[in-house]
Amino acid sequence: MSASNAPGHQSSQQVDPAIEKLVREQKSLKAKIDVLEAENKALKKSLFELSYIYSAQLGSSNHQSNSNNNTTSASRPLNNNNSGISSDLSVSSTTTSLPYTSNSAFNAAGSHQNDMVLAVGQLLSNMSAAQQSHGAEAASSNPANGSDVTSRGTDAQLKNATDLIKVEEDGVRRLNMGNIVSRQDGSSKSDGRQFFLKNDLKGHQGAVYAVQYSPNGKYLATGSFDKTVRIWDGTTNQNELYVLKGHGLNISDLAWGHDSTLLLSGAYDKTCKLWDVESGKQLDSFEGEGFVQCVRFHPQDNHIFFSGTTRNMLTMVDTRKDANPTSGSAIAIKNDTMVNSIYVYHDGLTVISGDSSGYLKTWDMRTGKVLQAILNEPTKKPISHLAISKQRGSLNGVSLAETEEPESRWLAVNSYDNVIRVYDRGFEPPTTMPRLVYSLKGYRNKHWPIKSAFFHGKDYIAGSAGRRTGKVRGGDGDEPPSTISDKDIPLESSLILASGSMDPYVYLFDVGAGDGQYEVLQKLSGHTDRVYDVDFHPVDHVLASGSADFSVKVWGRASKRKK
Repeated sequence: MSASNAPGHQSSQQVDPAIEKLVREQKSLKAKIDVLEAENKALKKSLFELSYIYSAQLGSSNHQSNSNNNTTSASRPLNNNNSGISSDLSVSSTTTSLPYTSNSAFNAAGSHQNDMVLAVGQLLSNMSAAQQSHGAEAASSNPANGSDVTSRGTDAQLKNATDLIKVEEDGVRRLNMGNIVSRQDGSSKSDGRQFFLKNDLKGHQGAVYAVQYSPNGKYLATGSFDKTVRIWDGTTNQNELYVLKGHGLNISDLAWGHDSTLLLSGAYDKTCKLWDVESGKQLDSFEGEGFVQCVRFHPQDNHIFFSGTTRNMLTMVDTRKDANPTSGSAIAIKNDTMVNSIYVYHDGLTVISGDSSGYLKTWDMRTGKVLQAILNEPTKKPISHLAISKQRGSLNGVSLAETEEPESRWLAVNSYDNVIRVYDRGFEPPTTMPRLVYSLKGYRNKHWPIKSAFFHGKDYIAGSAGRRTGKVRGGDGDEPPSTISDKDIPLESSLILASGSMDPYVYLFDVGAGDGQYEVLQKLSGHTDRVYDVDFHPVDHVLASGSADFSVKVWGRASKRKK
């Protein structure tokens, strides 16, 4: 009998459980490395495409770039007739009144090249920062050294990818050591405030960057990298109603008019487009300076909208053309860095901006002056989004605007440092200074334009929400008992913040206590790639999320889950 057939040999063939576990972990690690490699290839492809477009533009117009730059300012006369805007607008020298040309092509090759430089530069910066932060310091391979060097280079890349995963996971573990309230039984369930997947809306052929419910709750608008805006039935059917085409590049943001009849889209083709919701037709198009990062309507006037761009512009546009039939009247304020997100006060004259230098600035659009400037965090990481709480109303004959607070009190700020900071703006902003209440950790925001949204229950009273028994986890690792109620909290008595994340999850945070303690209510799984944007339905207990996996998912209450 051979040695291989000996009885003692069978025991040697049994796999040690520890080795089995190691093999599983190795496979999991390899899968993560494959994902990172694919993401790295996508980034390199984007960089190549941007570089190619920039080079082509530069080559085709190099012989006339100087003359274009010299004549651009002369060919764009200042339009000082702002009769379309409220008569009390008195613009100081820090603002410029510009014509927002309607339905025009890109008018300056030099301007477009500058934006390409900005885009390429930003992409390079992000890739460089990611490499540095993850310790990717392996020497580049030399083709002259043959296949051995190539092999060593591949091994080094795999090692770097492994290090990257380890650093990211360590970072997430550190971020989770915030003031998080957890249940004693270790359960992630939190009574009837749980959400479950209700519907999966498919149709987009690119990453979904923006999702927005209309104020009346009848529609859901989504904007995508595929250059289209889609309008869906926002009630029960979730049917696709319209596919709005007209933008030349990816959609970056969406905004609804206060009466839900108009939709505004901003895109990287440097335009803001106005759409009629009932017919699905484009009403107008307005070209600005730089890629459009964010758009918002005036809270009470659909004729006025605001936008922020990559060329540091904060702009207020009146779409009425009584004074000038060929262009809308605009007021533009030059910030010192890119304007990534904005919120417009109820008065329509005051705007908060979040920019790529990490500052929250409150602007008086009449004077162009900064009323407040707050550094969100000391390392000046870019702000990707501002979310304002809006108290929920009813569709049964009650105006949603009438049920809202005079000025929304809670402000959430998504930042590239993987922290969402929630500020209490007080009762009379901007006369009161915002106070930092929460620093929400656990989600991932770094290098991606992640957005968040509030669920502000109609019965919520600040600081009065009871909590379940549990423990408060502090940054030093101590776990003192918390003063938490045994009673479950009704959803309509809650203040909840939902956020997308670099990982394929939607995070739900309970931020109702007002004392710095918060609870991660739920981590919604279902997407297979980054979640860029989220939005709550204004009336129903429904949440929508848009992802880089091309899908829009609709989440509903646990009580509505089919068993």
